[in-house]
Amino acid sequence: MSGPPPVHLLGRRPACENRVWRVDFDHIAAAGTAEIPNYLTMVPKGLRADGIGGVSILPIIDGEVVLLRNYRHAVERFLWELPRGFVDAGESAETAALRELEEEAGLVCDPADLVALGFFYPEASTIRARGALFAATRCRESAAPRDAEPGLGHPARFPREAVLGMLARFEIEDASTLIACHRYFSVRP
Repeated sequence: MSGPPPVHLLGRRPACENRVWRVDFDHIAAAGTAEIPNYLTMVPKGLRADGIGGVSILPIIDGEVVLLRNYRHAVERFLWELPRGFVDAGESAETAALRELEEEAGLVCDPADLVALGFFYPEASTIRARGALFAATRCRESAAPRDAEPGLGHPARFPREAVLGMLARFEIEDASTLIACHRYFSVRP
């Protein structure tokens, strides 16, 4: 099966940046198609050589799943989500997962209880990074205060059956949360 012709990068210019993102305008073209002089791409600043820019963590406490009810300004909605965040420069995905788990959910887990759930591309047409997914089993409360990030909700615990019901009713819409729950529940029936 053949695919479309390869896309060639003809040029790149930075458009803007903040503390965690760089936005570029790429000039791209492929044989037999139109050129696009301002194709927007976003790159996390902590992007690792293997393409990992962020992590999402499915926390488990006593068999229950922990979700956050976060307000997301970009879509102007509350969403059920996992704790997640960017990988800092020089940081392993596992270290970032444990750090974000504590910062966003106020939970800790031993590194041996961190289970890899693979990778995903959050938006392959625009974001030049992939996310690493983990389950953090046997979590416990942290003594450290949670981050005071705008829109960050409080952790809520749900039995497995309740999360499966939320998935079936399409109440969970966040991509990394959907993928992590699916992968975790499919290997742990």
